[in-house]
Amino acid sequence: AIICVSEYTRDTFLAWSGMSPDKVHVVLNGVCPDYAANRETLNLPYEYVLYPGNHRSYKNLPRLLEAYACSRLPQHDIHLMLTGEVNPALQTQAEALGIADRVHFCGWYDSTDLAKLYRGARAVAYVSLYEGFGLPIVEAMASEVPVMTSNVSSMPEVAGDAALVVDPYSIAEIAAGLDTVALDDTARREFIARGTARLPLFDWQHSAARLWRIVDAVAAGGAKS
Repeated sequence: AIICVSEYTRDTFLAWSGMSPDKVHVVLNGVCPDYAANRETLNLPYEYVLYPGNHRSYKNLPRLLEAYACSRLPQHDIHLMLTGEVNPALQTQAEALGIADRVHFCGWYDSTDLAKLYRGARAVAYVSLYEGFGLPIVEAMASEVPVMTSNVSSMPEVAGDAALVVDPYSIAEIAAGLDTVALDDTARREFIARGTARLPLFDWQHSAARLWRIVDAVAAGGAKS
């Protein structure tokens, strides 16, 4: 049996491999309990939208920076926080866009402090071009923070109706999305409530139980569940 973390990755694997569908299963990722349990923030001196992830090209950060510059967030003094070390190319872009004083590279955090970073954010922006799952989407839900993500690959599947999904190739759409998740309090409350309702889907205990049922069925010669 093959285990995939989303229907999207399952479909992609089946198309590539030609394997029998009854041998390929989905077990969703869970979310670390730290995110739901931790009510502390880092008490930073400014409000911010958080991008949690690395700086690889498919993460779409140049478009995110350009969209941030086009949004209403800079004039509301809401900053953009990127995890990871200073990225010279992105820093140069931020300077050219006139937003360098509001774009921060905050380094890397352990799960406890990362949970605090999530909890203190106005919103999470995760407009990647490709993900097999997109764990920051559910980490934001667990942190009771509204999230904007992409309408491609696995991300709309993971988000359901609990996140604002946008075209990651459209700077205008990303900019409008940033305004919504960071400034529209009605929309923010709605996405937070939907995220809380959706969160039980991403429970490691449930995922472990499903994985065990699959392993048990394979051992018995089946693997149909």
